[in-house]
Amino acid sequence: MNFADSVKQMIQAIFMLSPYYWADRYLKLREFKFEEGSEEQKLWRGRRLIVSEKYIVYWLFGAIALFVLTPVLPQWAAIFLLLRALGIINKELGVLLFGTCKITEGTMVAASGRVIVLGLVNFLTAMFLFAGAYALIGTFDNIPAYTERMLPLWALIQAMNVQFTLSSAFEPANLLTWFISLFHSGFCFLFGTIVISMFVSLLNIQPLHK
Repeated sequence: MNFADSVKQMIQAIFMLSPYYWADRYLKLREFKFEEGSEEQKLWRGRRLIVSEKYIVYWLFGAIALFVLTPVLPQWAAIFLLLRALGIINKELGVLLFGTCKITEGTMVAASGRVIVLGLVNFLTAMFLFAGAYALIGTFDNIPAYTERMLPLWALIQAMNVQFTLSSAFEPANLLTWFISLFHSGFCFLFGTIVISMFVSLLNIQPLHK
């Protein structure tokens, strides 16, 4: 077994921890009970696509809600938020590198408008997940007083700054916060590479004919 196979198995194992994996597995078993190309199979394939979209979109709203609720959430909830962020990047890497962790398994990246839009939704979801983690267990130096309102706006500013510039808005004050910031930066770097790959796959470059 080569190293790439080991990475593929690790990505698949992490993906299996997601509740979406088991929901899609059930729908997949129902889909393949029918003949290839039949109307029944297309119906179940459509259901799988709808479940996939709802799972991604609902997580965006869930991440926003969890960020709003951070003043009353326990600190251990940050682990849950960071694990979800890990799940997002793990799934995207599986899709890009091995054509796994998706409905059309076995095929490499075949980007479409739908795929890119859902990818961007995941990107925004991750921003709020990290904002929630910063608010719960992050410690920074020199946080402006005007950002410390009912909602931890400083945490959202920190998350947005890393998300779009790969740099920290505030200086981490301990090792745990440094770890979260570095994990966040690595997430954004890898996710940016994935999105660029998707855009490149949409290009149809042909030679000019004189």
